[in-house]
Amino acid sequence: MLNWVVWGLVCALYSPVIYQLYRSRWEMIDYTHAYFILPLSLFLVWKKIGDVSLRDRLLENKPLNAAVNVFAPSLIVLGLIMFVFGWKLDFLFITTISAIPLLFGVIIYLYGGPAAKALSFPILYLLLMVPPPLGVLDAITIPMRHGISVAAVAILNALHYPVSREGLMIYLGGHEIFMGAPCSGFRSLITMFSLGIFYVYVIKGSIWKKIILVAAIIPLALLGNLIRVITLCLLTFYKGEEIAQGFFHYFSGGVIFVIMIVGLLILEFLLEKAEDRNKVRSVPK
Repeated sequence: MLNWVVWGLVCALYSPVIYQLYRSRWEMIDYTHAYFILPLSLFLVWKKIGDVSLRDRLLENKPLNAAVNVFAPSLIVLGLIMFVFGWKLDFLFITTISAIPLLFGVIIYLYGGPAAKALSFPILYLLLMVPPPLGVLDAITIPMRHGISVAAVAILNALHYPVSREGLMIYLGGHEIFMGAPCSGFRSLITMFSLGIFYVYVIKGSIWKKIILVAAIIPLALLGNLIRVITLCLLTFYKGEEIAQGFFHYFSGGVIFVIMIVGLLILEFLLEKAEDRNKVRSVPK
């Protein structure tokens, strides 16, 4: 019963933060992938609790002080200090991220270290819903916009198109194409990374297979964004800015999604074939 009271207090503490994030914060910084992070994390917790040994540990009615150690209270205190500091200064980044040490501390305190270890991925997955400070976001997206414009111009030059670049502005056949924030690919990258690591976590396979798949997510997302930007430039060149900046500009994110998903599926298929060949070779004749 006391466990439910503790979790009720945790939910009450963070409900205003979650409400603020869902209400406006993520939309303001184009961080909209974060809307599905909490539901997916809760789904993973529910799946983990389906494990009989973990469920028995979580539902076990033992004295509260049975799991007390130095580490758990320290994590709880750290989380609470971070929460109060962030809330007082209206620093949503610190307020949100304070949930990570607090959750680990509460789980270790109530259920023990093995339960915290089993639930470590769903808890750490919540880091992807933490809104980065605007200064950090600009420091990431501006170099990405510059890099994608340099790469796009280099490829178009290699294809003999009349293209040049000045800063974040691309000049193509009398058209001006500005590499705005959406062209950085950061939103698509973080969305694909969030979905990709969730997919890699739930599938079956060796740890090396999962590491390779996770490592492939970022280059696949960047490749998809490069193809999207080049396509946008070519549409502007052949069809004009109205068509390029209209429907395609706002819905071309699906191009990146398709490229990454197809790339991951192909890579997973190849890795499975390689694992099958290794198993056959390892079978004694």
